[in-house]
Amino acid sequence: MQSTAPIPTLQRAFSELTRRAHLPSIEERLRRDAGTDLALPSFAVLARLDDQGPLQISELAALGGVDISTMSRTLRHLCNDGYVRRERGEDLRCVVMEITDKGRETLGRLQTASQRMFAHILAAWTDTDTAELARLLTRLADDFAHYTEHAEQPGGQR
Repeated sequence: MQSTAPIPTLQRAFSELTRRAHLPSIEERLRRDAGTDLALPSFAVLARLDDQGPLQISELAALGGVDISTMSRTLRHLCNDGYVRRERGEDLRCVVMEITDKGRETLGRLQTASQRMFAHILAAWTDTDTAELARLLTRLADDFAHYTEHAEQPGGQR
């Protein structure tokens, strides 16, 4: 049986990392470096559309962990500013949202700014340590996604 002693240390480090990553000053620096005033939650929507292709509003809301009305407001702003567009889905009764070239280009600038930040933070790390961190964080992200998709629901249902 694996020892659980590192679990509290991992939990504290994860909490501290996520807290600091969402500090307003960090978000502002990323927006400035990316040359946009787009709010970071909007970037998550652009990234999902870029990764997964056109999606229905309900799918985007579920993936983002928000209700449909919140996602609709976000998408309305993104549409009005030319970052996404509405398209008819395969089923003519549904509408899907699709990232535009402007959205893809802006997303690319934010990803570049974020990668520069990580490169700066990890500058003193060896290539081996950085590769190992990337491998382990990817594994953690995959396992966390699996957990959230299969976690027991309230009332004991899966």
